[in-house]
Amino acid sequence: MATIQKRGNSYRIKVSCGYDTSGKQVIQSMTWKPDEKLSERQIKKELQKQSVLFEDACLKGNVVATIKYEDFSRQWFKEYAEIKLKQRTVEGYHQMEKRVYKAIGHIRLDKLTTRHI
Repeated sequence: MATIQKRGNSYRIKVSCGYDTSGKQVIQSMTWKPDEKLSERQIKKELQKQSVLFEDACLKGNVVATIKYEDFSRQWFKEYAEIKLKQRTVEGYHQMEKRVYKAIGHIRLDKLTTRHI
């Protein structure tokens, strides 16, 4: 369920996306600013529409989460690599994990650049 908070002439919409691996709640938020031409009733209606769309996007995973590379890669191994890749390939990737996590495991995905890699 989305939480809506009025902030000046804009609104903040917050959605809970579950919990991360350490048990901390993951919350995504967005700011929506209504058009000045809209009436109060139109603003309320559009705000509800935006909150539903944002909540759906969060639940489908379309919103970029602030997840660290190490957490993402562990999830990728579990959900994709072990299912789609050959066993020998997965073993080779697991051998590199320790070095890779030490180098870039602490960096958030949205902050990771080619320079880091």
